[in-house]
Amino acid sequence: MKGKQVKLYNIGFHPIFLFLFPQMWLISLPLNFIMDSAILLIGLKVFGKTEIKFNYKKVILKTWIFGYLSDLIATGLLFGFECMANLWRGDILVNPFGSVSSFLLVLVSVASAGFLIYLFNYKIALKKTNLDNAVKKKVSLLLALCTAPYLFFMPVVW
Repeated sequence: MKGKQVKLYNIGFHPIFLFLFPQMWLISLPLNFIMDSAILLIGLKVFGKTEIKFNYKKVILKTWIFGYLSDLIATGLLFGFECMANLWRGDILVNPFGSVSSFLLVLVSVASAGFLIYLFNYKIALKKTNLDNAVKKKVSLLLALCTAPYLFFMPVVW
């Protein structure tokens, strides 16, 4: 096989996968809800300590929706970076570890999602709870750190 290169593409669990196979949303949405629920419950138990069930019921739907929205915005940002990169080089989505610039652009996308998750939870989702501001900040930060889309770093090419 001289001169012919074979690439194996692994699109499972990558953001591209949800757009190429829309039926995967049926798996992704409930898994995201379960993960958001677990992190929220842990945060409320560790930091809130009182009325966990009450606060959970009050915010889980907003937390889940805003978390997904943050991931979608970050995905759009990443695709925007990819479109710009294609003008001069490309390969951000294919291999984020292929160059320093690719890694940094993916890092900006993931950090943006984390920041939006924090902001949406602190300013909107946790607003009507009986938690004080310090607890809201801690729970929001925990959600942001634990649910940011780190899978953006997964290379598509193996």
